[in-house]
This record gives sequence, C-alpha cells and structure tokens, in this order.
Amino acid sequence: MNNPYSFYKTQADNYYKLFDKFSRQTNRIAVLRLITFVVGVLLVYLATNYNLLVTFSVLGLFIIGFSCLVFWHLKSLEKKSFYEILWNINKSELKSLDGNYEEFEDGEEFNTHEHPYSDDLDLFGKNSLYQAINRCCSEMGKNKLAQWFLHPLKNKQAITERQNAVEELSTLSKWRQKFRAIGLRSKDKIEDHDDIKHWLEEKTDFNHWFYTTLLFAVPLITFTLLTLAILGEISERLFLMYVLFVPITITWVNFKKVNLVHKRLGKKTDLLKKYSRLLKIIEEVDFKADHLKKLKQSFEHGNEKPSKILKKLSRISSAFDNRLNVLVGILLNAFFLWDLLQSVRLNKWKRKYGHALLNWFKSMAELDALNSLANFYFNNPENSFPIPADKDFVIDAKEMGHPMILEKQRVNNDIHFNDWKNFIIITGANMAGKSTFLRTLGVNMVLANMGSSVCAQYFEWVPVQIYTSLRTKDSLDKNESYFFAELKRLKEIIDMLNSGQPLFIILDEILKGTNSKDKQNGSMQLIEQLISLNASGIIATHDLILGKLADSYPQNIINKCFEVDLSGDKLEFDYKLRDGISQNMNASYLMKQMGITI
Repeated sequence: MNNPYSFYKTQADNYYKLFDKFSRQTNRIAVLRLITFVVGVLLVYLATNYNLLVTFSVLGLFIIGFSCLVFWHLKSLEKKSFYEILWNINKSELKSLDGNYEEFEDGEEFNTHEHPYSDDLDLFGKNSLYQAINRCCSEMGKNKLAQWFLHPLKNKQAITERQNAVEELSTLSKWRQKFRAIGLRSKDKIEDHDDIKHWLEEKTDFNHWFYTTLLFAVPLITFTLLTLAILGEISERLFLMYVLFVPITITWVNFKKVNLVHKRLGKKTDLLKKYSRLLKIIEEVDFKADHLKKLKQSFEHGNEKPSKILKKLSRISSAFDNRLNVLVGILLNAFFLWDLLQSVRLNKWKRKYGHALLNWFKSMAELDALNSLANFYFNNPENSFPIPADKDFVIDAKEMGHPMILEKQRVNNDIHFNDWKNFIIITGANMAGKSTFLRTLGVNMVLANMGSSVCAQYFEWVPVQIYTSLRTKDSLDKNESYFFAELKRLKEIIDMLNSGQPLFIILDEILKGTNSKDKQNGSMQLIEQLISLNASGIIATHDLILGKLADSYPQNIINKCFEVDLSGDKLEFDYKLRDGISQNMNASYLMKQMGITI
C-alpha cells in the first residue's frame, strides 16, 4: 500500500533541490549576461577605430554570444519555474493530508441551492469535497469535474470504465504531477476556449487564391524595389510611395477582417503552448485502461503528432501577436503583408486540423478531471472502489466514513438497504452524529455515482439519483418563510417520484419549521407517502414517535440511533450507529452546562 506522506515529502525535497540548483544557475547567467553586454559594447566601440570589417565582425560575435546567453537564461528560468511549481504541488499535498485544502480552488461558483443535493452535502465552497479533490490545471477540467459532482452517472459500464481509469492513473503519480505542473504554468479562462470555438465556427474570407498571389507578389516587388533604391537605380521617394500605396493600403483594406481573427485567436500563445506540452506527455505514456486508451486515441490525427499540430498553431498565434507592437507591425506589413500572411496561415491550419481541436480540448478536460479523482484515491489508500450491483436497488456499505474527516479522527459505520420502499429512521441526541452520518452516506453515494473511490471498506450500490433536504433556508427577497421553503423542497421530491423518477432521499428533521403536533403528523404522513411512491431513503429526527412507524411498516422501516452516554459530569459520544430508538437526550443537560436556566 502506498504511503502518500513519504511520497510527497521525498518529491518536495527532490524538487526543492532542483529549484535551488536552477535558481543559482539563473543568477549566474544573469551576471554573465551583464558582463558580456558591458564588455561587448566596449569591444564594439574599440573596433570602430579600425575598418568596417573588424567592426561588423566584433558586432556579429557580440550579438551571437549575447543571444546565446539570453536563450540559456530563458531556458534556465523556465526550468526554475517548472521545479518551483512541482515543489509547491508537493508541499500543498502534504498540507492536504492534514486536512488543509486552502491552496486549492473550492468551486464556489458551481454551488446552487436549487440542486437536488449540492448545497446540503457541502460539495462546493470552502473546505468542501470539491476543494479536497480538485487538482485540475485547466478551466475546462475544473468545469468537467464539477459536472461529475452535479450529474451522476447511471450507466454501470461507464462507471466501471471510469473507475479503472482512475485506478490506473493513481499509480502514475509522478506523471500526474508533471501534467499538473505544465498546466499550472499558464492560467486559462473559459473565455479563451470560447474565442477559439467561435474562430473555428466563423466563416473566413482568406480562402481565395488572390490572397496567396498577393503574399508572393507584393513582398517580391517590395524587396526588388528596396534593392534598386539602395543601388541608386530608383529614388527613395518612389520606394516609400510604393510602400504606402501598395502593402500598407492592402493591410488597411483588410484591417477589419484581420482584427476579427486576431480578436479570437490573439494572445492565446501561452494557452496553446500549454496544451501542446500536455499533449506531448500524453503521447509518451502507454495506458492500459480502456477508457484511457479511448481518450488517447481521440487525440490521434493520422501520422502527425497532435502536440506538433498544436505547436504549429501556437507559433502562428505568437507571430500574429507581433502586430500589437505598432512600429514592428508597420514594418512587417510593409515588407511581408504580415497580417494577411498570418491570417492565411491560420486559415490553412483551420481547414486541415480545426475539426479536431474542440474534441482534443474536451478529451484533455476529461483527463484533467480523472487526474483529480486519481489523486484523491492515491491520498486515501484506505478508500475502495464501489461495486455497481446487478439488482433493482441496494446500498451495502461497511466501515463507511466521511472523507473530509481525517482517518485518525473518523468513526466509521455500516449501513444497508436491500430494496425500494426501505427507510431508515435515525434518532439520537444533539451532537450525537445524526447529521454527519446523513452527509457521510450522501457524499459517498455522490463519489460512487461519479466513478470515484469511496471512503468505505466495502460499498455496493445501484446508481441512483439522490435528493436531500438537510438545511432548508428561508428567502427574504422571495418573501418565503423557512417552512414554505421546506415544503417547496418536499414538493419537488414528490413531483419527481410521481413522474416515475427513482430517488434515494436524505432528510434531516422533517417539517422543523412548524409546531410539534403538526410536525409529527405531517412527518408520519410524508414517510407513508414516500413509501407508497416506491422511494427509499434515510431520515434523521428528534421525534421519537416516528420510530413507532416501524410497528406499522415492519417490512419498510428500520430504526437506528446514535446514543450519548453520561459519565459523571461529562457527555460521551461514540458516534456509532446502533439498532433501535434513542433512549437518551441531552438538550437540557447541555443548557445547564452553558449556564442557561431551564
């Protein structure tokens, strides 16, 4: 069994050494560049005392030498940055093993109170399950992972395929970290992907042979006239007039169309480089799981490597961005019709490869999200992969705990449902563990439904839609009371059941917004209705009277409880789920302990 702490500690130490090595190397090269620049300028100045041949020879050597140092410096900075990211990745993982997830994005933007279970189960936000699991390095990957949380898989084969992919990726920890480090070097936004999508979908005007002819003829004429002007065969004024009235005019006429293309694909160089590098390391790994093989095959494009194809697009985008410098843009357009040249190059690329690009992005996002689930499994070696059952409905969990509670503090429990129309009613004292257990079951069902490992020794279940009502909120802006908001939630559940949608329902303290008598009667009638509609679920309550429903529905209702024991002046909680109805309540005792008169 892997030891995540030892792995991350070793990796952090190794990457710090590499980071420190290239930090020192970068500083040395920076000093060498400065010395070379000062000495080079001095030598060029001294060379001017001799003939032009000596001067230009010294200048050429200086430019070549200094350029090599600049290139070496950039490469060293790149490696320094890369190893720093890997060092930070491992430091963050070490913190996560202690329950500190603050350095990971929490996905708060994906939370919605209207969702069947998201808000109740704390899937998104600070210290959420998403924050604990998310290790995505792309915006599309983060969105893909969030959608897996929100929309459960129902197909057992799809779940099993995803589980196999996650299990294999969990063994490729160094590869996963390299993938993430490459992705984190350049931030991307959903708007970037939208721009590329629009560019691919938009009809272009640069297909005509006329543009290709211009790109050949105009630069040829320009350089011919420049040569004649230098030789004194034509006047400089004639050359400048030609430049203004031919290449610059052509550029101006096409300015709007070129701007539209550049708006879509400009400043995307870093994003495209990032995806090119990610594709390269995908090409280097030999996957075994069927789902990973399919993902890798989705990147294939004949005999050409997708990383090189995307690198071509990155280079064109980089060349296109040169127009952002006004002076450089004018010169490039005057001699090469630069804007038109890059637009034609982009159009040729789009015609040849554009149909594949969006699919590559989708597959990359899925692999990014799978890496997060694999990291979650690697960090929690006590987890297991749930078994999709070949039954109408079942949940059979052994030693199940909440994944957000550290293993050394976690208390695990068993739970079992063997058919539809099964309800477990849980009673117990305040703070005894009822609500936590409801969320424990709900969260593990979400993980199971998305193809992840679960926090349980054994977990067998039938994939099913979950619907919860755990923390209903009133709404002042909608003029809704707490009780009305809860009724709306329950009405949604009933409507879905009436439509034929199978549901597993998790409820905490039904109808807590009304008086005791109404609450008891309403709760009992609701449970009876849920049974009649073929639902199954789990309900926590302080109303011990609900436990008597098991007498009327012995085949459908089971009583479980969390007890609290009083030892001297102390309350003792064992957080273990027991059979039967709770016998001990602690509200009065707690109030006395806090000095509240009752």
